[in-house]
Amino acid sequence: MELQPLQTILFLLLLILPLNHGFGSSNDDPSEPSCYTSLFSFGDSATAAGIQTQDFAPGKTAPHCAFPPYGETYFHKPTGRCSDGRVIVDFIAQHLGLPLLPPYHGEPINTTTSVSHGANLAVVSATALDPEFLESRGISGCRNCSLSVQLGRFKTLLNSLCSTPSACRDYLSNSLFLVGEIGGVDYQLAALAGFPTYEAEDLIPFVVDRIGDAIEELIGLGAVNFLVPGDFPKGCFPSYLTRFRSSDQSDYDPTTGCLVYYNWFSDQHNRMLQGEIERVQKLHPGARIHYADYFGSATRIHEDPEKFGFGKATINRACCGAGGPYNYERSAVCGRPGAVACENPASYIKWDDHHYTEAAYRVIAGDVAKRHRYDWFGCRAKGLDSE
Repeated sequence: MELQPLQTILFLLLLILPLNHGFGSSNDDPSEPSCYTSLFSFGDSATAAGIQTQDFAPGKTAPHCAFPPYGETYFHKPTGRCSDGRVIVDFIAQHLGLPLLPPYHGEPINTTTSVSHGANLAVVSATALDPEFLESRGISGCRNCSLSVQLGRFKTLLNSLCSTPSACRDYLSNSLFLVGEIGGVDYQLAALAGFPTYEAEDLIPFVVDRIGDAIEELIGLGAVNFLVPGDFPKGCFPSYLTRFRSSDQSDYDPTTGCLVYYNWFSDQHNRMLQGEIERVQKLHPGARIHYADYFGSATRIHEDPEKFGFGKATINRACCGAGGPYNYERSAVCGRPGAVACENPASYIKWDDHHYTEAAYRVIAGDVAKRHRYDWFGCRAKGLDSE
């Protein structure tokens, strides 16, 4: 049937708008019914939405993400998110018609915290591998926040959401699970501690296997729908660019200015992770496991920042920091005395030494959504098919 002129214009707008805008404005209404009853997320500081206070004894300093200017853009106060505002899981929740997820770190559920629509179990500084494994290789990290710990807390939480294995399976089959990004901290601990690169590379198969095991563990409980993100291009992080600064220009990507080796490292992790996802999918054909290409989405921003509204001159500089070529000083990280935030975070890709601004997270989340636009697990989600 031939389209009339007005119909043609509307049709073209429907095609163009999602490509240009990704996720919608900050006033998106999450009140429309979701095609999922709940969303659960696991990961590290790229996903975390709260500070795990029980890990900080009296006199021990909380993570820098717990202090201003974190949260200034959207929440107008620190919330434990390591950004100036929302992170990727927040955009996913809002555009599935779900409320922002409350953090859950094993504390007793109270009447003021609703977890019926899901929870964010991610923890700042979380590792994919257990601390005992890392310590056996001379790597020290968080002792109470690994992926295994998060899964244990999820099982505890599940007891408050459903009473029988059958009821839990019904509940979980209508839930979406965001497993990651995780593993980046494992590699960062090794790299920033000065370990040879080959020792850090040796961790990749162990990290990837642990993520696959976690997915299978959740499937065993009744989970069906998974979104599994890969690693970000860590060679573009201000912390890496500062710590591993080189006088050899061939160490840098000529377009993005990022460190070639560390982006290759992230890409290796991502390739192995996709292979692991395929393995688990074949073993569990009833599950729907999708890879989320955070690396590709972030790289597209770095390659053409102005296309997405970011400044080219600040492509690899942190918005919040204490000076230096990349606005990163290890002695005065964002949230600590001596560090200050830029005036317009929305014009920056990086918020701090290895986290993105809300504006960049919005673009990455929108890009991931568009790539699953017609295959969002059979789900016609708000903001994915309607914009």
